Amino acid sequence: MTVAFDPKRHVSVSSGSFHVDVNELCAAHTLITYEETLSIGPARLALSAALSEADLASIFAPETAAGLISAISAAISALDSLQSSVDDLRWKLQDAALTYADANAAASLWEAVPGSPMGAQLSWRSLGAFVLCPSGALVTGGAALYHGAQDASVRARVPWLPAIHMPGLSSLVAEKDLCDTAIDGIAFALHGDEESGALFQRDLGRFALDVNSMPAFRGLAQSLAGHGVSQDLNSTSTQPASGIAALAAPWVAAGLYNRFGSGHGASYGVAVRGPDGNTRVHHSEAAAHIPSGTLDARTRSALAAMPEAAPDTHYEGVTTSADTIEHIVDMHGGNADNGEIAIEEHVTVGEDGTMTRSWTVDIRGTQSFAIGQSGPQDMTTNLQGVAGMASDQLDAVMEAMDAAGISPKEAVEFAGHSQGGIMAAQLAADPAVRARYNVVSVVTAGSPTATVAPSDVPVLSYENSGDIVPGLDGNATRGDNVTTVRFHDYEAAAHPEDPVPSSHSAPLYVDEIRSTLDAARASSDPGLSALAAAEARRTQALGLTPGTQTTIHHYQTRRITQG
Repeated sequence: MTVAFDPKRHVSVSSGSFHVDVNELCAAHTLITYEETLSIGPARLALSAALSEADLASIFAPETAAGLISAISAAISALDSLQSSVDDLRWKLQDAALTYADANAAASLWEAVPGSPMGAQLSWRSLGAFVLCPSGALVTGGAALYHGAQDASVRARVPWLPAIHMPGLSSLVAEKDLCDTAIDGIAFALHGDEESGALFQRDLGRFALDVNSMPAFRGLAQSLAGHGVSQDLNSTSTQPASGIAALAAPWVAAGLYNRFGSGHGASYGVAVRGPDGNTRVHHSEAAAHIPSGTLDARTRSALAAMPEAAPDTHYEGVTTSADTIEHIVDMHGGNADNGEIAIEEHVTVGEDGTMTRSWTVDIRGTQSFAIGQSGPQDMTTNLQGVAGMASDQLDAVMEAMDAAGISPKEAVEFAGHSQGGIMAAQLAADPAVRARYNVVSVVTAGSPTATVAPSDVPVLSYENSGDIVPGLDGNATRGDNVTTVRFHDYEAAAHPEDPVPSSHSAPLYVDEIRSTLDAARASSDPGLSALAAAEARRTQALGLTPGTQTTIHHYQTRRITQG
């Protein structure tokens, strides 16, 4: 099913980094004011004097003076029109400067004025906040002031200062921010708010900043820097917390298995089975710490439990970014026990008969929200991905790419939905991967990639405003090479082909992307034109034409675990 494009819906497209220098706006306003005073004013005086002289001359030469008077009057009228335009520009510059300055300040004060354009509205959400967090009514004003102090401290590079000087208020604000984040998640699950994704990102980011500002947490994160934990502690990023959780996850998984027999225990690597039946094994560093006989037995057990890979499928024509996400939807061989990766082999024959190959690596999203599953597409991988750490899933993708026979000079695109998008961005940003493959494009749908996206590879990121998953990293996805397309036509209903809640549904993303791409090709709207340009760049980079033959190779994956 394809959803027809509705020109009345809201689709926002941002391309490149976005920053407003309020000081520059103020400087431009001042400069224009001076130019108006020094140029337009004297010119009007000169023209007025000339008009007076022309009036006197009309006594002696009325016919000649009439034409001169008409020309001078026209010049004065044009000058008045110019001054009006300059004044309008000055006021717009002033308004823009004040608006952005107020927005920077009001970002911390949004909750202080219920019912205002920037404030929380009277709704079930605000009522739920008071029910779930009774203390919220008492700390609302204090939270606004504390957030203002937080923002100022971050700009001054001392984010820990409010937590030290206001420890009591710091705890209350952190509690409130956590409750707000939970309410956003409930709204998403219940399909109760079309902006739950945007609100979740804001509130989670606030809570992440609360945590990152705590001296105890900062000390813990800094002590684990050598183990790959991010030191981005002065922002709203969840990357440091994800890193700490990622380090703990394997120990927790092993403990649950050893103590209670729950789950699959520790991981010792990953196995990948291709469509030809051949299986590749990648052992992790942990494998070196167990006896070789034990490792061999566990490896054989994992291989015996793996299903056969799905047969190849074939397509003809240009594979759009919508088609790529749809190919991910079409993968049905993955679950909590086994993962699945697909690699698209694009073969294009030019007019001169030369043949070129390019590749798209399709990566599925989360298949289990538990840790330590035998399928590598689980919560452990989510934590490792947001943290920017190595994972079994990354190793599995690399093994599949090697098995597919991708050469170093052939163009490669990484694409993924949800967790798959995290993996795609992480692979594209990895110097080791870039040294081995010619990475030209990244396509993500519903993925939190702000902390791991590459800076020098074009990224096409699709998000829904009602989807909380892209905001799990606490940051907005932006950058010089990033084109972010956000859909705002969220409907409070799950897609009939996908049980995933509402706006995170992969089939829903496919429908949205396809209809928006169709509209972008025929639109002169600047935003949609930016999307069309981004899509054209990836098509050209991959060398796709209407005659391109695409074969999709499927790979099964499974962790080598304790049990």
